[in-house]
Amino acid sequence: TQSTWGDTAAQVVKQKRRFFLMIPEHTLNALESRFHDVIRGRVDDLIKQHNVVLPKLSDFLKSGDAESYFAVPGMYGGFNFRIVGDGEDAKLISDSWSRVCGGSGQTHEITATSTTLVAEGFV
Repeated sequence: TQSTWGDTAAQVVKQKRRFFLMIPEHTLNALESRFHDVIRGRVDDLIKQHNVVLPKLSDFLKSGDAESYFAVPGMYGGFNFRIVGDGEDAKLISDSWSRVCGGSGQTHEITATSTTLVAEGFV
C-alpha cells in the first residue's frame, strides 16, 4: 500500500517513528551507557576477545527501525533491543540469550537512572 505521496506503509511508519521518538541527548547517553554495562556484564570476555564495537543508540534511532539485533561472536546469540516511550521517560528493553545454553535468556528494562532484570530463564 502506498500513501498519496508514493511512500510505502513501512516508509511512513519509519518516518513517523523518527519524528515522534524524541529523546534528550543526556537520556540517550545514559540509556546507552547502561545498555553497554548489561552487554559487558553478560559477555565482556567475548567483547574483548573479538574487539566488538558496542551498538550506538543514536545510529539505531537514525535507522527508524522499531527494534534491532546485536549479535556477539562466540555467544551463539545476542541482544535484541528496542526503545519504548520518549523524552526523559524513554526505556530500552533488551532481550538477550545464547542458543547453546538452555535457560540463558534475560530481559532487562533500562532507564536513564536504573537497570532492572525483569525476566530470565527463557530460550
